[in-house]
Amino acid sequence: MEFSFIFFKNESGWGSDTTGSAVSPCFTTDFEGQSLLLATDLSANSIRRALSHFSGFASLLMLPSITMSPIPPLCSTLAPLRNFRQELDLYPVAQQTRAALQRIVRSQHWRTCRELLRQVVATPLATNTIELCADTVRISSSIKLSQEALDALVKALSPWRIGPFDVHGCTIDSEWRSFIKWRRIEPLLELAPDLRIADVGCSNGYFLFKLLHHSPSIAVGFDPIERCWLQFALLNALARHPSLAFIPAGISSLRAFPSFFDRILCMGVIYHQRDPFQVVRSLYNATRPGGTVLLESLVVDRDGPYLLVPDKRYAKMRNAWVIPTADALAALMQRAGFKEISIHRFGPITTEEQRRTAHAPFESLAEFLDPEDPSRTVEGYPAPHSAAVVAVRA
Repeated sequence: MEFSFIFFKNESGWGSDTTGSAVSPCFTTDFEGQSLLLATDLSANSIRRALSHFSGFASLLMLPSITMSPIPPLCSTLAPLRNFRQELDLYPVAQQTRAALQRIVRSQHWRTCRELLRQVVATPLATNTIELCADTVRISSSIKLSQEALDALVKALSPWRIGPFDVHGCTIDSEWRSFIKWRRIEPLLELAPDLRIADVGCSNGYFLFKLLHHSPSIAVGFDPIERCWLQFALLNALARHPSLAFIPAGISSLRAFPSFFDRILCMGVIYHQRDPFQVVRSLYNATRPGGTVLLESLVVDRDGPYLLVPDKRYAKMRNAWVIPTADALAALMQRAGFKEISIHRFGPITTEEQRRTAHAPFESLAEFLDPEDPSRTVEGYPAPHSAAVVAVRA
């Protein structure tokens, strides 16, 4: 089997093996002042020699090789994990990343996006600015972007589910006005500097960027949807923030982070899972003792620990397996071993928060509810409310 290694350049340079043979990179790129190299096609026998004899760099991840045109912005979404490679076994994450990258490289659907992404980030970045205090995350830089290419890429990556963003003058009006949710949850998280934070089901990373206001040591997003990875890659290729990471995989990837995170956000995920208890247990295992998990979900507005199991669809969603009540979320957290559990009910979701836009030009909440009775979905189920449960790992 062949592998690829990601290396980071240090003061000694890229380095060479004891025979003086230099590493041949597939590509190099720059990330926050550190050069990033992806060396490909190292055979299994070469791995031992590379780890034993190469000097001048430290390996971060090893990825099974694939034939690809380089997409540096995607690979650099893993770069912040380099600071924790002594604590974590990242090989499972590398395997999942490799599979996601392979799908994108081989997909004709993403071909235009790949080419546009290269055009947008082709010029070296001199300075950049991220504005986080307003509802809209604004990212600007000194890079000489082709506005036409940027606008085309933003459109090609639609739908943008969460936001809004202003990227180099291009306004992205997302389906969800996510600052409404952020205002609800931020006070519940008791954020402080230097925390390790995860956002499971992070979409394009809007909440990761909002978390930067609190100076985390690292904020890691998890999402298996390829479009979300590409959206985040665009945003952070321009923002270049060294604390933001993105893993293109779902909640199963938390197994690589045992007792690692101080805070975990898991929002809009649990009703898409066939086994909600396993989700909560995964959150528990990835949280440090004394750390906090915020579990947010669509809920049925009813007292008691009940789960609604829709017949085929709920609010036109095919993959909504169970819709919990807020009390059911709390019961799941308690059964998983959490303590200090608090329930926060936010009321019905409205079209002020979720609606169709130019950057999400498909059906949205207005089409999901019964036009004659907005308290019911089009299937006749109770309309979705929003709630969150906050709990501490024992």
